[in-house]
Amino acid sequence: MYSAEPIAIGNVKKTGHSIMQRSEDPEETLKLLKSVLMDIGVTEVRDLTTSDRVKIPVFSAKTPDTRPGAPKEHTGKGLTPNDAEIAAIMNAVESYCAEYRGERLITGSYENFGPARAVDPRELILPEEPENNQLLYWSPVWDLLNEEEVLIPSNAVYHPYDPPGMANQLFKSSTTGLAAGNNMEEAILHAMYQIIEKDAISIAESKRMLGRRVVIDTEGPAKDLLGKFVENGIDIHLWLLDGKTSVPVVAAAADDTETKDPAMLVMGTGAHLNPEIAVIRALTGIAKSRASLLAGENENAAKNLMIQKAGYERLKKINRMWFRENEDTVKLSVIPDRSTDSVDGDIKRVTEEVEMHADRICACILSKTDIPVVRIIIPGFEVTHMDPTRIKK
Repeated sequence: MYSAEPIAIGNVKKTGHSIMQRSEDPEETLKLLKSVLMDIGVTEVRDLTTSDRVKIPVFSAKTPDTRPGAPKEHTGKGLTPNDAEIAAIMNAVESYCAEYRGERLITGSYENFGPARAVDPRELILPEEPENNQLLYWSPVWDLLNEEEVLIPSNAVYHPYDPPGMANQLFKSSTTGLAAGNNMEEAILHAMYQIIEKDAISIAESKRMLGRRVVIDTEGPAKDLLGKFVENGIDIHLWLLDGKTSVPVVAAAADDTETKDPAMLVMGTGAHLNPEIAVIRALTGIAKSRASLLAGENENAAKNLMIQKAGYERLKKINRMWFRENEDTVKLSVIPDRSTDSVDGDIKRVTEEVEMHADRICACILSKTDIPVVRIIIPGFEVTHMDPTRIKK
């Protein structure tokens, strides 16, 4: 049986080039990414920034020859054009690496392997209870918490997942927990943030409780971004979500009161040990959704038609939880910033938060170019925001 590659977290210092706390200079990162465009099937990189009157940097990368079920448009956002272009191409790299390309899979049932060797599929929160001795494909991954190899259903590793042969599919695959980076440490940290973010918003939506409103009371990029929306007649509602961990997770909901376009009732989320970066990620997430829709880059035509038929007032009423007033507020300045001066330092602190709620942090290296790519799976963390059928019983 083939094995997972052991992962040792090395020391990776952050640079001073960006508030987003990257480990490499953006120009060097972009140069490296552009060298793999042909390898990953990117045919065009577009600047979508001017498609939206807010003009927050948003880029897209096109991969028209991806497999059925894989995205063909990859959007990225950031504080600068370089950041946005990097994010778009990184997303394309992640998607390319997540596609199944003939890697060896292990066939068997959970009962064949047992809890010492494999993750119980039920810990992944399944739409339906699995059958006894259900035949599945498995992939070896490295458990960062216990520093050991473990098997996990390949369904949780690859996207899109369409198992060959007689093995079963447990759930609809997704890109949550999939991340690329300048190095493996950066990719691991970004992937962990994604999972914490999706877990927090899943909990908030299921409980219909968003937490506290965030008041930006400090000067800086977060306040500047918020000002761009306000100046253009877009109301922003910021929420600090109550998730499993104390890692700040911020959700932002946008209401374009000028156009009253139902498609512009969009949201963005962000997680980071630095609360201002969490806010920035949420706000730029809104910019990404707006720009991609306005530029015609959104691939889900059926969903777009349904939104327009529903109309602005009805959709706002359906999603009123996001736009309601709440006297329970928290100032950005009082939310603790627990980020460190290194990527590995941040991984350590995020891991300490996660291990209070999970027995494993599974990492599968998926790199197929010079750009490190990893899939992180944290069994037990909630996923209903991306798949409503996967409800924790």
